[in-house]
Amino acid sequence: MPKLLERILEVSSNPNDVVLDAFCGCGTALVAAQKNNRQWIGIDISPTACRVMAKRLQDVCGIREKEELWKIGRGFIVRDLPWTIERLRALPPFEFENWAVIALGGMKNKAQVGDKGIDGRIFPVSAMSNVREAGADELGLEERWFPIQVKQKDKAGRPDIDAFETAMRRAGCEKGFFVSFDYSSDAETEISRFFREEHRVIVPISVREILDDQIAHKLA
Repeated sequence: MPKLLERILEVSSNPNDVVLDAFCGCGTALVAAQKNNRQWIGIDISPTACRVMAKRLQDVCGIREKEELWKIGRGFIVRDLPWTIERLRALPPFEFENWAVIALGGMKNKAQVGDKGIDGRIFPVSAMSNVREAGADELGLEERWFPIQVKQKDKAGRPDIDAFETAMRRAGCEKGFFVSFDYSSDAETEISRFFREEHRVIVPISVREILDDQIAHKLA
């Protein structure tokens, strides 16, 4: 499909023409336009699609999401995403999950039900310690990954943490990431107990920390 779109753009437009994709999805047409030296505008109703599109443009085309670069024709910007607490609270649950997992640099589970308590996975590129064998329903490879659990709650409580602990044990993971708007004191106490008694790490991340770009040290 990318090659086909590149060919269509070559024969139907000229360099520096503007390509509009009103339902841009994951950004295939935008990548083709960028590679063919066309200007482009992409529109999509899904915040998740917009973030996937932005990451793809950076990874495939090597251009950066930065307004200063966009103004001089060397970058791009993404506008009108729900970058407020209020708008994120109003998202449908699965859309909120997608937003949180992608914000952490993870991969969303394809299945929206039957995910065994894991909403997404982070595949780190650091040292290959803690490598585990894939389960029967996973790729037949040795892989190292960390689970992500997302709760669209004002405060995640101990029952939420307990359920994630069970999912981590079942998956054989020593570290996991939990995203919520905030955490109750008993949830934080349980996270400490889990580490102290089982030496497994749950990293609690708040939505505010994601919005304020304060999560790099937690993902390290």
